[in-house]
Amino acid sequence: MWGGGEESTLLHVPYLPNLPNLPLIDLQRKLLGDSIRNDAFAKALRKVIKPQETTVIDLGSGTGFLSFLASRLGAKHVTLIESGEICAASSALAKRNGIRNCTILRKHSTEVHGLPKADVLLSETLGNCALEENILESIEDAKRFLKPTGVIIPGKISQFVCPVVTDRIQKEIDIWENIGFKLNFTEARDIAMNNMYVKTVRTDDLLSGSDAIRQWDSIDFAKKNSSIRSADSSWNASSPITVYGFVLWWNAELTKGVELSTSPFEPLTHWEQIYLPLLQPVAMQKGSSIDLTLTSDTRWKVKINLTWTVRLLDEKGKEVSKQELDMRKGHIN
Repeated sequence: MWGGGEESTLLHVPYLPNLPNLPLIDLQRKLLGDSIRNDAFAKALRKVIKPQETTVIDLGSGTGFLSFLASRLGAKHVTLIESGEICAASSALAKRNGIRNCTILRKHSTEVHGLPKADVLLSETLGNCALEENILESIEDAKRFLKPTGVIIPGKISQFVCPVVTDRIQKEIDIWENIGFKLNFTEARDIAMNNMYVKTVRTDDLLSGSDAIRQWDSIDFAKKNSSIRSADSSWNASSPITVYGFVLWWNAELTKGVELSTSPFEPLTHWEQIYLPLLQPVAMQKGSSIDLTLTSDTRWKVKINLTWTVRLLDEKGKEVSKQELDMRKGHIN
């Protein structure tokens, strides 16, 4: 049984009003200021919660906003799992808002054991790069908390990629040759370019055409998923064009009929897109093609690593150039 039944007591975490303003609270500000995000999750919860019946587990609960919504929608009980100091504020906010049917656990979900099986497993640990906050690994582990007929929110995530054919973003990050003063910063540039960048991409930055956007990854959380995910994509040039990098975004099906997207073709959210630069622009001629091998590794010990290998092929399929980029080359300790 839940400790205390429907009137379970909150975890009493000391509230320390003199703590310095941590970066996490600014992230929470952005999350809670995103009405598109908030409305989508509220709609998903409304679809799956049966008043006085449904139990919910919220992984990475932050301030507790989504758990509080679940409670107000009639959830029988909500368990909040959060490892950060924001738990203190979450406990105080629950009391302030009269939320009584919640239990807050200040632990990482992998450290939690013995919970009653829940009807809904909820986790809004989505990053600009969809999997960078280990949502895949967290949910995979936390399925042990879920009833066989339980629901996972989000249920599915699809990831997309498209070539970038304007130099606008590349010029913002590739400043190294313009420093001047007769100084050469080649080694610093190599480190900088082996990284992903969070950018707001415009639709006119992207390769046009009905087949320019490629889905490179698809995750169904109801199934077992690997932390290493890789795919090959290819684009053919119908006219001369220059590719400067690639942009990534995601679509999440929170539950059937409720979607959330970071696509540059959809209304803006607090999330942005991911830009993967190239070491050198790739000039494509009519009939040539560009191949991309993209790999994501989000194992716990890695956290997040992306690699992207780009090959330019001529009209006969012969390799003209190759670039290999790896975020491990972009790390400075």
